Amino acid sequence: MSKDSSSKPAKSNTAAPVESAKKSDGAPVSWGPASAIIVSIVSFIVGFVVAGGTAYLVAGLMGSSQQQANDWLNSVYGQFLFVLLAEGLVVGTVVFFLHRRKTSLRAVGFHRSPIASDVGFALIGFVVYFIALIAATAFAQHLFKVNIDQKQELGFDNVATAGQKLVTFISLVVLPPLAEETLFRGFLYTGLRKKLPYIWTALFVSLAFASLHLMEGSQGLLWIAGIDTFILSMVLCYLREKTGNLWAGILVHALKNGLAFTFLYIIGVNV
Repeated sequence: MSKDSSSKPAKSNTAAPVESAKKSDGAPVSWGPASAIIVSIVSFIVGFVVAGGTAYLVAGLMGSSQQQANDWLNSVYGQFLFVLLAEGLVVGTVVFFLHRRKTSLRAVGFHRSPIASDVGFALIGFVVYFIALIAATAFAQHLFKVNIDQKQELGFDNVATAGQKLVTFISLVVLPPLAEETLFRGFLYTGLRKKLPYIWTALFVSLAFASLHLMEGSQGLLWIAGIDTFILSMVLCYLREKTGNLWAGILVHALKNGLAFTFLYIIGVNV
């Protein structure tokens, strides 16, 4: 007598859907590597070109002479306007693209509110980043003679009043972690990860992130910033993969920038 095959339990195929839901919470990932790269480049160009043009326009309205306009543009509040517009346009471009593709920010890692475990992951991630940075800096200095004393041009000089410190804090500690994590470890990472293994996705995202920070020095390429941001991004990519969301990475990014802000603008130590 033959056995009734229908009595056998069906093999479960829930592993992949569960993992997919963990990363996008049901929001469709309707873009791949090509779209991720193109839209990321466009969003950056749109953000910084439009923000720069708008800031120059406002600076012209603020001063009757070219010198007055330049002084305002280079002031703390002028720089704040530029950062606010640039980061806002970067995120806005990503949101517009997601809307056109019938999906939302849930697909890039904003599918829930922050929870306690995000803080724990962030603290561990920050410690790992800091230890790795110390080791990589020493290695680069002794083997490749990298100048670790190069200073990153943050654009916020002569920060004195409480109001100036507040807008500087928002510009350096609040806006970049939100916008950059949305673009790099959110949109770009998700699009690449759809087709590529984790390690190649993390390396590509981290190299792209680090390359932008190489150009933030006044005396040529800022190699120490490139090393710093590459290591930071690798940690942030791991947190994105591990937790399925962006909150732990945003907290690490904000903690790193907040530490620099404290030394530079509160304690007064030039790190």
